[in-house]
Amino acid sequence: MKKVKIKYSPRHNWVELKRKVVTIGITDYLIGELGDLIDLCLPKVGEEVIDGISYGEVESMSTLHDLIAPLNGAIVKVNSDLATSLKVLQRDPYGDGWFIKVRLPEDYSLDFLMDEDEYDEYTKSIKKKAKEAGKKKKKVEAKKEVEKKAEKKAEKKVAKKTVKKTVKKAEKKTVKKTAKKVVKKAEKKAEKKTEKKKVVAKSKKR
Repeated sequence: MKKVKIKYSPRHNWVELKRKVVTIGITDYLIGELGDLIDLCLPKVGEEVIDGISYGEVESMSTLHDLIAPLNGAIVKVNSDLATSLKVLQRDPYGDGWFIKVRLPEDYSLDFLMDEDEYDEYTKSIKKKAKEAGKKKKKVEAKKEVEKKAEKKAEKKVAKKTVKKTVKKAEKKTVKKTAKKVVKKAEKKAEKKTEKKKVVAKSKKR
């Protein structure tokens, strides 16, 4: 599919100028970013579009995207059938997938918009930043994973230490208890022996 000579906005609109009427749509780059489209809401003929203000919405399976006007003007035609034929938009965004036609004010210049080469560079820089952000995110996630593992290791160490202390304490308690029982038993035995001796001595005296 060959693209016509058009201008581009930072919000991924394409603009084709014919006399004082421009045709506006969205770029294949944006469509690729949005993914599978499920709904489209466009304005009505006679409404005004204002540079930087939303003039409609396009919804995909993952997001709802505001369509931001790239210029000022009055809408003279709307591709209203497109809302029920979103495959056309995805297949031919620069042709049958156009959104609106807008009449520009007198002496309105489009020099502030990007040409194709500038837009290509612009989208490349976006992809590069996204890639760098992705790498940074992975690094942060990896660092978090290392910290998590270290925390778990430390927790296990503390738990092991606590168990050891508890076992030692329990052992000491058991030994102490056993020793007390032995001493008590020995004392009772000694008492019985002494008592027996007393009885024997008493019977001898008689």
